[in-house]
This record gives sequence, structure tokens and C-alpha cells, in this order.
Amino acid sequence: MVKCPYCGYEGEFKPIKTWKYSWWDVYFHECPKCHGRFGLYVDPTGRRKGFTVKFAPRGR
Repeated sequence: MVKCPYCGYEGEFKPIKTWKYSWWDVYFHECPKCHGRFGLYVDPTGRRKGFTVKFAPRGR
């Protein structure tokens, strides 16, 4: 389950954009609760652990 790195919300996130970065699949999401934006990096093969990158929340 994906968790918002700003407020800890777990649930459905608004997908904004997806792209490929090297071997990572990147999913850019926006939290419906705090409107924080973050990128979720996922390895499609499962050999590497995914990680989250925080972006500045809207309005800042």
C-alpha cells in the first residue's frame, strides 16, 4: 500500500503522470487529503526496492 510522505494518508491517489527513468517505472501522484505531490519509483522486475521522492506541496 502506498502512503503519502507528507500526511501519512493511505488510499487512492490522483495519478498525474507516469514515465520510465532508467530501469525504474515512475508514478507521479497527488494526495487527495493534503495535495502533496510525490513520485513513486518502482522496479518492475522486483530486484530493486522502490522508493518515494517528495515534491513541494501545491501553493508553496
